[in-house]
Amino acid sequence: MTSQLLAGIRAIDMTEVWAGPMGTSLLGDLGADVIRLESFPRPPAISRPLREGTAVPGDGPPYERAGSHHMANRNKRNIAVNIRDDAGAEVVRRLAAAVDVLIEGYSAGTIEGLGLGWERLHAINPRLVMISMPGWGVDGPYRGYATLGSGLDATLGHMAVRGYPGGPEDQVPVMYHTDATGAVGLVTAVVAGLLRREETGEGCFIDMSQAEAFAWQLPALQAEWTMHRRLPTRLGNADPHVVPHGCYRAAGGEAGAVAWVVIAAENDAQWAGVAHAAGHPEWAEPPHPWASVVGRLRSRAEIDAALAAFVGAGTAEEVAHAVAEAGGIAAPVIFHIGLMTSPQIAHRGWLQTVDHRYAGTQTLAGFLWQVDPDAPSWDLACGLVGEHNHEVLRELGYSTDEVAALLERGAIGDRYGQ
Repeated sequence: MTSQLLAGIRAIDMTEVWAGPMGTSLLGDLGADVIRLESFPRPPAISRPLREGTAVPGDGPPYERAGSHHMANRNKRNIAVNIRDDAGAEVVRRLAAAVDVLIEGYSAGTIEGLGLGWERLHAINPRLVMISMPGWGVDGPYRGYATLGSGLDATLGHMAVRGYPGGPEDQVPVMYHTDATGAVGLVTAVVAGLLRREETGEGCFIDMSQAEAFAWQLPALQAEWTMHRRLPTRLGNADPHVVPHGCYRAAGGEAGAVAWVVIAAENDAQWAGVAHAAGHPEWAEPPHPWASVVGRLRSRAEIDAALAAFVGAGTAEEVAHAVAEAGGIAAPVIFHIGLMTSPQIAHRGWLQTVDHRYAGTQTLAGFLWQVDPDAPSWDLACGLVGEHNHEVLRELGYSTDEVAALLERGAIGDRYGQ
């Protein structure tokens, strides 16, 4: 069963793409009744392709088979509402009156322009906890700007230090950390708001800037300049204070694929483990110049070359195991498919097998927490467009005929592309 930590809490999810939807899925994992209020008739940005494109093979419309949408929208009920329609906006107001939490991720000022800002909703439901999570917060010079993770990475300076030394700023992996920090920060904000409500009896408004939430992950970058007047540089796999700290090519992996191992030694004891695993215990014994931290920092290139020769003689798994057993830090680099065969992942039962009407049976990533005694479970697969329109609206007091009228009017929907 889904964890009961947030049982009895009802939340509206009015976010798109990844950070917000993933954060609200985590709320669902913890037992909250999360109602995803999906935009209609416009499909949600990126995550609902109208053509095959990024959709996984299967039957039914492609917008029901988008991988990122499935991963970020589990354990939710789905309603599709045209909030620019008066009747659709009334659905949102009635929902806001009946729930504990409302999360919206539109660009700053949008929700107020729709007549659904904090003051209006607080008057409807004084106990409501509302979180707005625009990229840069609800006010300031960037008010109204829309952004994705790439924009946040750029304006926070993270883009300038990602990648390898000498590499151009426009060549970075298409993976944005704000998607993760925003999701986890959202859970923290919701729980904090609910705790405050328990103490005061009143709801609250939380202005959560995704940029500021991520900036806390980058304190060293700002400190380098404010305290030392040094511009941080691209490091690749290196660490300026740790040698070795790198990624080394191993003997070929499965089907001739390139295999790699990461190795690090933060102190003399860990370095001794690496040296023993490499068959050169003398590297860690005085008077060898590599026996001290200072000596290793001075000999980074030579140590990297020596470890490259050591790693290249074995498979990634063999080398990583040998180093770890000897007391060093090492791990094989796996590609996504490697998660499927990881003994650690398998032992903990993290991967989840999920059945979906159109996408079929899929193996997807599991939960952020293990909870005892009532562990999270994937109770609801990614909802179809408007799959729970009737169910949720009936709970709000709409009659069957009224729901049908809303569908006929286009205030709610159950498909895109018409």
